[in-house]
Amino acid sequence: MMLQQAFDNMEQDCQQVFRTTLSALAEPLLPLTLPCLPAALPGLKPATSALLYTLIDQDVTLWAPALPAATLASLRFHCALRLADTPEQADFILLPAGSSLPPLSSLRAGSPEYPDRSTTILLEVEDFTPQQVEASGPGFASPRRFGATGLPPAFWTQWQANHARFPLGVDVLLISATQLAGLPRSTVVQEG
Repeated sequence: MMLQQAFDNMEQDCQQVFRTTLSALAEPLLPLTLPCLPAALPGLKPATSALLYTLIDQDVTLWAPALPAATLASLRFHCALRLADTPEQADFILLPAGSSLPPLSSLRAGSPEYPDRSTTILLEVEDFTPQQVEASGPGFASPRRFGATGLPPAFWTQWQANHARFPLGVDVLLISATQLAGLPRSTVVQEG
């Protein structure tokens, strides 16, 4: 089995993607284009592959539905991938396009002492639109319209319940082919 090539310059490219990820979480639901993209891992979008190479290492666990063997082999080689047995045990959850969303309430939400010890979901979508919700909260100068095609059913309803647990809860990175939008648990959304 051939391993997939990661970034051309792993250290510098991962740093650029990480900075963009932090910016996406600081300005929620404002889609940002990733500055560099590796070849897409089989079954995933290029931006998802970039985030996995950047965020996954031997100190965290990832849960995902079945992925191609070549994808798993490449992530094990480049990132020392460790898989979690269930979504409830994972530091990161990868949901390729069309995957079912586990109940957000069942995932690690952190604790009052350590709210940062929660799950982050990497959720692939088809594209971003301004049509579904109005969002506000920390990181918003004013409310922002946002939408994404290809979200799992009832995503926004689950998100509202997740936000109600703040400062506990999960965070989400929404990922299109080349962009990502951060959705931290502090973000308030209203549908319509």
